[in-house]
Amino acid sequence: MNKLTTLLSKVSLAKVEKYITLFIYYILPVIVIITLISAMLTTSNVWFSRQEFRGNRWWNLLIIVLFIKPITFLGKKYFKAESITLEYFIQILKDLPKTIKNNQKNFDSQMIHSHIIPFIVNSFYSISLYLMRFRRPLGIATFWLLFTHGLLWQTFRIRQGFSFGFNIGETAILSGMITLLALVIGAITSNDYAMQKLQKNRKKVQMIAYIAFFFAAIHTGNIFWLIVYFVAKYFERRDTGMLKERKIWIIHQANTIKNNKRIQKQRNAIKNNKSITKIMDKIHWFASKFLK
Repeated sequence: MNKLTTLLSKVSLAKVEKYITLFIYYILPVIVIITLISAMLTTSNVWFSRQEFRGNRWWNLLIIVLFIKPITFLGKKYFKAESITLEYFIQILKDLPKTIKNNQKNFDSQMIHSHIIPFIVNSFYSISLYLMRFRRPLGIATFWLLFTHGLLWQTFRIRQGFSFGFNIGETAILSGMITLLALVIGAITSNDYAMQKLQKNRKKVQMIAYIAFFFAAIHTGNIFWLIVYFVAKYFERRDTGMLKERKIWIIHQANTIKNNKRIQKQRNAIKNNKSITKIMDKIHWFASKFLK
């Protein structure tokens, strides 16, 4: 415990953020390329299946990326969670053995509810709040892991005598390919240059992550997490007023469409009146010229 607290006290969160970002953007792609080349050259099925299993970690990362925001909001809203500093967390860990020793006799449900549960909730809330900074790098890492998983799977199929590609009739494979395609789009639009170009449309493009998660759940068979996510997202949107804003926007759009149709009808009526007036003018001109 003392070694852990000493290590944590030396940790600089800014440096951790910097190193993680550098690793995901520059080192991870190199590791992926080396892994794929090694997989194609090696004849060991054990090593190959081990690397393919590591590629399956993309699902865990995708869950983290998408669940961070709802967990942060719901923790604050329903559990009254508060952010705790790293120094406070280290101090609690240092005092933990002493606290347990002093309160062995008084260690009851009241102490659990008043001290332990709030500390756990606040810790999870603080971690999720900190991980919000890493949503973009973690999304990129998810893409690289899924890319590795997909190519290793294709390599395995070729070794088994199958052709490169997939059968559209296979639901799991098709959903996996759609997930990969969605994450490719997400990865391409996750750099600073693309975000500058997209501007207001950036959020609309990044919503492709929901499509990726939907098909990823079908691919992995984890429909439970899909339901949990959409329930959490519903409560988040409801309590932040986003659903109400969306409803107002839909009503506004419907009214705009109605007004546009009404205006178009009025314009068409005016055009028809003008055309009738022109015809009547021509008749009068013809009558005045030839029927005198």
